[in-house]
Amino acid sequence: MHKQMTAGNPYKIILLFALPLMLGNLFNQLYYTVDSIIVGQFVGTHALSAVGTTDWLNYLFMSIIMLFPQGFGILIAKEYGNNNRKKVNLVIQNSFFLSLIILIIVEILAQSLARPFLVFLNTPAEIIDLAEIYIRIIFAGIPFNMVYHMTSSILRSHGDSVSPLVAMVMAALTNVGLDLLFIIVFNWGIAGAAIATIVAQALSAFITTFFVVKHRLCSLKNYTLDKALMKDLMLLALPVALQGIIISIGGLAIQGKVNTYGTNFVAGFTAGNKIYGLLEVCATSYGLAITTFVSQNYGASDFKRILKGTNAGAVLSVLTSLVISLLIVLFGKYIVMLFIKNDATDYNYVLETGINYLNIMAYFLVSLYLLYNYRSAIQGLSNTVIPMASGILELIIRVVCAYTIPLAIGSAGLFYSEVSAWLGAAIMLIISFYVLFKRKENINIGVISR
Repeated sequence: MHKQMTAGNPYKIILLFALPLMLGNLFNQLYYTVDSIIVGQFVGTHALSAVGTTDWLNYLFMSIIMLFPQGFGILIAKEYGNNNRKKVNLVIQNSFFLSLIILIIVEILAQSLARPFLVFLNTPAEIIDLAEIYIRIIFAGIPFNMVYHMTSSILRSHGDSVSPLVAMVMAALTNVGLDLLFIIVFNWGIAGAAIATIVAQALSAFITTFFVVKHRLCSLKNYTLDKALMKDLMLLALPVALQGIIISIGGLAIQGKVNTYGTNFVAGFTAGNKIYGLLEVCATSYGLAITTFVSQNYGASDFKRILKGTNAGAVLSVLTSLVISLLIVLFGKYIVMLFIKNDATDYNYVLETGINYLNIMAYFLVSLYLLYNYRSAIQGLSNTVIPMASGILELIIRVVCAYTIPLAIGSAGLFYSEVSAWLGAAIMLIISFYVLFKRKENINIGVISR
């Protein structure tokens, strides 16, 4: 089902577009969350810590694979909103070519730097070998990730958020089943969790590719490489990817600090971090909806509708984040308990660490949701430099706070470094959006008047 977002109630359109994405992202997060729960319960605290210590390293390379297609999708959606189907196909063809080049580079770098990064991050000696086994297998799934994100970007750019949902549901269910089989039955340990994940990723890539082909959203006949177009695509997508890389560097800095507090602290931090992935599911979904909405209406030069859609996204984001925060404060403890074996050494310490981290994130969650809303709206206006700058701001705040606040209040200060980065970036992006919007609107009025 392909939707034009240039007409209709913005609240209804954004919500209906985002709901399948929420479910899809939820199932996507289950890849890693279920891995961690099963690993923690059936393999042990050391294995859970090994999985957790690779989180930001995994995100560093996977964000490149995810964000380049997302950046390409901005131009696809804009041309779709402009009803230029021939240009849409040309953009998709060149996006595929660029994705292939990026895929090869990222795979080589990821496998080459896996061990050096783990050493650099002060990974405890008792878990570093386990962490390396896990992350190398996960990196083997990078090609499947690229195919999934590129085809999903094409589907979303055409207003279809249901097909990626189908892919994620099928993949997540497969992942859970294989986790149980490989870890509990075959006793493959942490390697079994990683293998289950990449098999599921391969399935999701196949399903989204099937839908792109079925709906004939692009044609590879008469394949045309356009150097000028590829330059435009890279100028648009590179800042989006750099934003992810910059944020990842900040996360790696925190992970390196976390690792110095020992395996049990890493285990509690990992439990909280895995749940954090679930907390932002609705935020990322609203963000993708807002980017598509703004991009299509920017292509149609409807600035009043762009503003209405962005404000509608902000309202939905605030309301959703408040509900989630309340649920986490009330029930977060029981979710953290899923990750830890009852008879684990220092069970109470690991549990308390995870709960503290989760509660602090819940109190500041509204800032994360507003961050996603306004960052996505700015990207929809074909400006990816400001979001990249916000990523730099996040990096600075995250690292400075991680290395200063713990000096005053201990290890819990690491948790505040994360939410401080959200808050600082959100304020910057909100101000930037309204300044940029007014400038774009004035330019458009000037063009029309001439």
